[in-house]
Amino acid sequence: MDKAAAVAQIIAPIFAAILLGMLARKKALLTPEENRGLQQFVIQFGMPCVVFNACLTADINREVLSSMALVLPLVLLGTLWAFRWGRKWFPYHNVPMLFAAQETGMLGIPLFIMLFGADQAYRMGVLDLTQAVVAYPVIAILTSVSGDHPSVGGILKKMFTSPLLLMSLLGLALNLSGVGRLLDDIGIGSILTGCTAFLAQPVSAVMIFSVGYHFSLEKGSRGPVFRLCGVHFGMFAVFCLIIQGVLLLIPGVEAMTRWAILLYCALPASYLAPGLGRSEEDFTVASGVCSVLTIACLAVFCCIAAVVS
Repeated sequence: MDKAAAVAQIIAPIFAAILLGMLARKKALLTPEENRGLQQFVIQFGMPCVVFNACLTADINREVLSSMALVLPLVLLGTLWAFRWGRKWFPYHNVPMLFAAQETGMLGIPLFIMLFGADQAYRMGVLDLTQAVVAYPVIAILTSVSGDHPSVGGILKKMFTSPLLLMSLLGLALNLSGVGRLLDDIGIGSILTGCTAFLAQPVSAVMIFSVGYHFSLEKGSRGPVFRLCGVHFGMFAVFCLIIQGVLLLIPGVEAMTRWAILLYCALPASYLAPGLGRSEEDFTVASGVCSVLTIACLAVFCCIAAVVS
């Protein structure tokens, strides 16, 4: 009974936030512009602070580096498949983005924090940095196909100067250089992390609320949506088995690293994918895929919460 209550304490706020998001859209309590404003606060301020604190205090060891090294080639392989064969089976412009990145920022990190605490968020944050090597060029390619969009160089410049990436790199630099420990010794470190922790507090609630706000599944597109979901889920399930198998060969791998890999592979495709479409059909199918995969991810999350609580 105690375990069921502990799981409910983790799961109930998630579904409450999703239902409130759906209600806010249905009742027009928030306009899409107002919801985007909430998202922008989290993306520009809250999430960078979360990842900064996590990277600043992270224990960057062999198993973390191994996870990063394993994720990169597999995500690259999935993306190449999407470009070479995926778009033949699913003729939508933005299909590669559904395989180039998981939604670690808006969903993965908040869920992982709920399970293991903000101090462990770096385990998911480093995976986000790893997939960025694949995702950023894909975004540039898909966006630059039409003459109505900025150049590849302009897109890459914007992505590589994003607050999330910069704060991640800053936290890692302070950590690995030893400057972070020096700041702690002179009393500045706790003030810095206290400020960033304060700004990070609303991240989970706001982003999961936004998931509910944008939940959609158009009736006419359900066939390709479910087929794409099956391919995505199956592909990342195989990736998860490969990575977990290799981690078995590394002595002393912590359980939280394994949970981070499992949750990462269960995440939905990047919520950026719909916006990279060139037609209404592209947008509708990608939105449906992200919505269905989000529900599947939350089901996996519930199972993980039941085990670790």
